[in-house]
Amino acid sequence: MRRWFILVLATVVVLTACRNKQNTISEAQVEQWKKQCLAYRAETDSLFRTADWSPIPAGQRATFKHLNYYDYDPDWRLILTLHPYSHPDSITIMGTKSGDLRPALRYGYFEFKRDSKTCKLEVIKILPHGKYKAHLFLGFWDETSGKETYAGGRYIDLKPLGKNKYLVDFNYAYNPYCAYSHRYSCAIPPMENRLPVAVRAGEKKYGDH
Repeated sequence: MRRWFILVLATVVVLTACRNKQNTISEAQVEQWKKQCLAYRAETDSLFRTADWSPIPAGQRATFKHLNYYDYDPDWRLILTLHPYSHPDSITIMGTKSGDLRPALRYGYFEFKRDSKTCKLEVIKILPHGKYKAHLFLGFWDETSGKETYAGGRYIDLKPLGKNKYLVDFNYAYNPYCAYSHRYSCAIPPMENRLPVAVRAGEKKYGDH
């Protein structure tokens, strides 16, 4: 979980912007979602520029202006059903630094269609360890990884909507802190979470990372 302490997102009206849904989304609703996303990005950029805890190296903050983002795309704002596993497997999520091992469960998965391709994402439950509390972890790669976006994959914070429904908004996909500085160790997404499509939504790569 990365940015809940940056900005509490405005209350989201529970409507689906998936291409394969029949609901008609008004232009006004899309504009509202876009404004919320842009405000969130502006707040994040400001804090990355000025906060003591910023992952941007101290020597770069004076010239830091903003992170790099794709344009907002409502088609990547998805409401998905989480399919929990009846008997979750115990696994270990590795960090980017040697010895960083995080106990976890293979908790469930999301599945959706994009460009006539089936996309499946494993949802991992990171178990309590050290100073970290239990939380759901969704990290992924896609066809832009290592090209337009961070090679180590991106994360999405999940918003529960009840009855195993979650808002999975790729416009908020973000880089782990190790994308900005090598001093961090970041959870590596499971190998299964390599999407066969290009997700041109959310954050792009930072600098040469």
